[in-house]
Amino acid sequence: MARAQIRLDLNSRAVNQLGLEEARRRVADMTRATFNRANILTPVDTGRLRVGNNMRLYTAGLIAYGEVFNQVEYAATVHNGAKPRKIVPRTKKALKFTMNGRTVFASSVDWPGMKAQPWLTQAMVQTAPRYGFTIIRL
Repeated sequence: MARAQIRLDLNSRAVNQLGLEEARRRVADMTRATFNRANILTPVDTGRLRVGNNMRLYTAGLIAYGEVFNQVEYAATVHNGAKPRKIVPRTKKALKFTMNGRTVFASSVDWPGMKAQPWLTQAMVQTAPRYGFTIIRL
């Protein structure tokens, strides 16, 4: 009895390229959706935080990366929160600020801290399942 036989040689470079293209597309879709959701969830006072939201897509070897981030100087404090603390002047003898239209001088101020408002994390957690991604660790 004769046996039919076939041999399949795969071009591993071409297969990797196809996989990378699909990974790029999926990561780009997820990153864009997370960025859009983050813009909706960003706490707004002056709008500076929302404008500071940004995203970046890149590859390194056979890995596709997507990042959503905010580099406004106080973004981490708003996102992660901060403990109460005493604020004292660094170089002068007193702090100077305006309160209710009056200039106030104080040797120190007790700042009450800030509750975390993790809009970037929330955006990722809400978006990931719709795109088939699982968050392993926050």
